[in-house]
Amino acid sequence: MGILARPVQGDFVARVSGLDLSKPLDEADFGQVQEAFHRYAVLVFPEQRLTDDQQIAFSERFGPLETTLRKDRPRRIDNPRVSDISNVDERDRVFDPDDERALYNAGNRLWHTDSSFKRVPAMASLLSGREVPPTGGETEYCDLRGAWDALPARRKQGLDELVAEHSFVYSRGLIGYDQFTDAERAAVPPVQQAVVRTHPATGRKGRAASPPRDAPDHGGGRRPHHRRLAGRGQVLHYDIERR
Repeated sequence: MGILARPVQGDFVARVSGLDLSKPLDEADFGQVQEAFHRYAVLVFPEQRLTDDQQIAFSERFGPLETTLRKDRPRRIDNPRVSDISNVDERDRVFDPDDERALYNAGNRLWHTDSSFKRVPAMASLLSGREVPPTGGETEYCDLRGAWDALPARRKQGLDELVAEHSFVYSRGLIGYDQFTDAERAAVPPVQQAVVRTHPATGRKGRAASPPRDAPDHGGGRRPHHRRLAGRGQVLHYDIERR
C-alpha cells in the first residue's frame, strides 16, 4: 500500500497512512513525508508503536536533534535528545500538584512555537503518545500560516518589520515557575526572532506564537523596532480563534 496523506481540515493537518515508522524509510517515502509536512504543517501517524531509539532514528531524518534543557535533572528517560512530557516520575509515580516538574510542565499550556527561545528555533517537533488518557489531554495546534493569510491588511502593516525578544525564563514565569538552575538560565539567554517568518519551502508567511517581550533592534537598523506589545497580543488572539 502506498503512502496516503488525508487532509483533516483544508491544507492544515493530515493523517498519514501506509508507513511503518519503526522501520527505516527509503528516500522516496521520506520525500513524500517531507512534502506532506510542508503542505499540511501537522502530520498524524496513527497506530505507530515506537521505541525511543526508533523515534530518534525517524526524527533524525529531519536534521540534528536538540537536547533537553532538563538533561541534568532526575528523569525517566536517559537519552537527552528525548523530552519526557509526562506527569509521572522516574519511578512511574504520578506527580503531586505542587511538584516542581508539574509546575514546569504547566508552561506547555501556553500557546507557543517550540524552541523559539533558542537562537536557531526547532524546525519540527515529533511527538509520540506512549500512554494517553481516554479523554482530555489533547495537544492543540494553530495554523499561523492561515491566520496570517486571513489577517486584515491593515493589521499586517509593520508586523513583518518587527523583532521580538523570546525568553524561556520569562515565558515560564508567566505561569509562576522560577526554579531554573544557574546553568539552565545560562543555557537559554533571551534571543531575538523575527515576528513574521517565511517558510523556506513554500514561501508562505506565518507568525511565531510564543509570548515574546519587546526588545530593541540590534540588527543594524534592518528591522525597525516599535513598542507594540499590546497590539501583538491582540493579533495572537486573532491567530488562535477557531475558524
